[in-house]
Formats: sequence, structure tokens, C-alpha cells
Amino acid sequence: MIFALVPYILQLALIIHCIKTNKPFYWIYLIIFIPYVGGVAYLIVELLPALLNSRQLRQTGQSIVHTFNPSLAIKKLQEQLENQDTVSNRTALAQAYIEAQQYDKAVPLLQSCLTGPFADDRPTLFLLARALFADGQNTAAQGSSGVRTAAEILQKLQQKQAFLSTDEKLFDLRVRSSLAEKPLLGEFVSLWNESKNFEAGFYCVQVLAQNGETEQARTVTDEMRKILKTYKNFSRSIGAEWLRKAQTLV
Repeated sequence: MIFALVPYILQLALIIHCIKTNKPFYWIYLIIFIPYVGGVAYLIVELLPALLNSRQLRQTGQSIVHTFNPSLAIKKLQEQLENQDTVSNRTALAQAYIEAQQYDKAVPLLQSCLTGPFADDRPTLFLLARALFADGQNTAAQGSSGVRTAAEILQKLQQKQAFLSTDEKLFDLRVRSSLAEKPLLGEFVSLWNESKNFEAGFYCVQVLAQNGETEQARTVTDEMRKILKTYKNFSRSIGAEWLRKAQTLV
């Protein structure tokens, strides 16, 4: 019975879309009086071109390419940079290098952006600090030059304008904690309590677990789990992945 209603529901949806988007009125007649042919024609002529030109669809496609085929994404960005050498294209390629863990390529590219009017560009400096920190973490020696340089960049940025977002605060905390004699446990806990940001929660659990504070780490993961149960839609987001990673640590 329900399946028998599906064609009529789709037909109604197409008519509503036609009216809402101010399409020519003849489409309604075609959809009603020649249902299957009219519906398919409407999809091909009106909906498909709109979808293909959708910015959101292009962004989703680009995101999928970056995730499953980073080398292809990098190649496209390299070609884009060759055709148009701009700071925007350089930073986009550098970001792709960072996501592919090719930090040795990202760092010089970002450094080349910091000239002229972009010499003190905050987003570029922050991205450079991320690349240096990630590259430094790959080295065996604690407090490598890359990590120290990242800390210096963040200190200068902080002096000009205090970090306001959780993302900035968390990254700054991770860098400072990696250079401190003792991990900054209290600051990680405070940031989690202040923000309830799941990435902050993961790093809080990580630091607590690494320093033998297993019970406190479990308390944080329990809080994360309760938040996911309360906010159903959030459970389908990246928050669930951060919780999964945190649970493997305790």
C-alpha cells in the first residue's frame, strides 16, 4: 500500500518544487497529465543542471576527492597554482599537503605567502604553525625546532590578538604542553569543561590517560557519550568519531 503511494508523493514533490522555484507553469501540466514522462523530463531539464551547478555539490565532491584520493586533489591544486599563482591558491595547496601529511612541502609554500601585504596574515601564520607542529611531532627529539618555531608564531599571534575560538585555544595548548616539562593537565580539563568541544575532549582524555589519570579520563568520555545521546543529530557528526577515538585510550 505504501509503495503504491510513492509515485504520487514524488509527483507532488516535483509540483511543489516547480511552484517554489517559479518554473514555467506548463511543467505542472506535464507532471500531472503525463506523470512519468513529464516527471523525468523535469528532472533532466530543470533539476539536473541546477544540481550540477550547485556550489554545495561541488564542495561535497571536492571533499570526497580530498578524502579518498588526496594525490588527485593535490595534482589539481598544483595545476591551479601553475595557471594562477595567488596566495589563495598557494594556501589551498599547502592545506592539501598538510592533509596528506606532506609537511615538508607545505611549510616552504606557506612561508612564500608571508610577503608584502600578507607578511602578517593571521590565517596563513596559523596554518604555518600547524604544519611546523605536525612536522615536528614526527621527529624523535622532544621540542624540535619545528615545534618551537610554531610556539613562537603562536605567541606573536596571541600578543596581537587573544585566541577566542576553541580551535585556536586547543592548538595553542597542545603546542605549549608539548614543550612544557609537565603536561598541562589542568588546562586541558578546563578547556573541555569550558567548551564541551569533542576534539578538545579527545585531547583531554589523551593527556589524562598518558599521565595515569584513567578515572578522570573515563569521566570525560562518559560526558561525551551523554552529550551524544542528548543531541541525536550531533551523534552523526564528527563528534561521534572523536568519542570513538577517545574510548580507545581508556
